[in-house]
Amino acid sequence: MSTELRELQESARRVLGEQGLAADEARTWPLTLELGWLLVAVPEELGGLGQGLAGACAFHTEMGRNLAGAPYAAATLAIDAVCQPGLADQQRWVERLTGAEYVATPWVDSALRIARAGAGKGRLSGLASAVPSADRATHLLVCTADEDRVALVPLRQAGVELTARPTWDATRRLFDVRFSDVALEEPLLIAGGSAARALTRRLSTLRDFALTADSVGGAEALLEMTVEYLKTRRQFGRPLALFQALKHRCADLKALTAGAQALLADSLGRVEGRVDDAEAEGLARIAKVHACSVYARVAEEALQLHGGIGMTSEHACHLFLKRALLNEQLGRPRGRDELEIAERFLARFS
Repeated sequence: MSTELRELQESARRVLGEQGLAADEARTWPLTLELGWLLVAVPEELGGLGQGLAGACAFHTEMGRNLAGAPYAAATLAIDAVCQPGLADQQRWVERLTGAEYVATPWVDSALRIARAGAGKGRLSGLASAVPSADRATHLLVCTADEDRVALVPLRQAGVELTARPTWDATRRLFDVRFSDVALEEPLLIAGGSAARALTRRLSTLRDFALTADSVGGAEALLEMTVEYLKTRRQFGRPLALFQALKHRCADLKALTAGAQALLADSLGRVEGRVDDAEAEGLARIAKVHACSVYARVAEEALQLHGGIGMTSEHACHLFLKRALLNEQLGRPRGRDELEIAERFLARFS
C-alpha cells in the first residue's frame, strides 16, 4: 500500500471513528461526499485520485470497521461503470455521481430483462433486489439477467416501484426495485453485447472485493473490541484476558482474521489493472467467501467471549454479527460461489 493511500485510510478511520459505531447514513453520507472519498478509485484523467481497486477497498474496510450506513460500495460500483468507455458525456456523469447525486447498485444478481424497442432502445421489466438506500438514488445501475445490457435507469418515473426490505442488519437499508415496462433512453445504455458481458463481470468482481474488505474491516474491529473487553472484565480477581483458554480462542481468531486480510491484499496485488478477466473474478470470489466466513466465525465467538452482555440484542456484538451474516448472503445465491470454487480447484488436478 502506498504512503498516500495509507494516509487516506487513516484519515477515513479517524473521521468515521469520530461519528461512532454504526453511525446513521444521514451523518456518514454527507461526509463521504464532502471529503471526496468517492473519487479515490476514479482515474486521474477524469478528475479522481487514481488509487484504483486497492484504494476503494481501503475505504470499504473502514466502512466495515465502523459499521457505517453510507451506501459507499454501491456508489463506487456505479461510478466505476460510468468511468468505462461507452457512456456519452462521461466527464459530466463522473462529476454528478461524485457530487450531489447517488446512483444505486443492487447487491445481488438482478432478474431483469430488456425488450428491444428499435433504434438501440428498449423497455425494462423485472426485479432488482437488495438495493442499498434506493430511496435517495436518482438512478439505478442495472445489468440484465442475460448480461447483454448495462444501463442507468432513472428511478423517479412511472413504472418504477420501491419497496423497503426489512433485514436483521440495522446498519444498512435495502430496497427491492420493480420495473414494469420502463422505457430506456439510448444515452443511458452504457454497454451492450460483449462489452456488457465484460462490464457485468467487472462489476461482479468489484462487488465481491467490496464485501471482502467490509468483512475484513468488521472482523478486525470486533476482535479488537473483544480483546479490550477481556482485558477489563475481571472474574475470580483476575482479568479474563489472563485465562489461557480464552487467550487461545482469541489467538485462533486473530490468525483467521490475519489470513483473510492477507488473502485480500494478495488478491488485490494480482488483479490490479485487469479487473474484468476470469482470473480476477475467481480471486475475488475466493476472497469473498473466505472473508465472510471468517467474519461470521469471529462474530459468533465474540458473542460468547463477551458472556451474558454479548447475548443482549442491544450490544454492539449483535450489530457486527448481523452485518456479517448479511454479507454472506449478498452477491450470488448461497452455495454457488463455493461450488464454482470447488470445481475450479478440482479442474487444476484433472
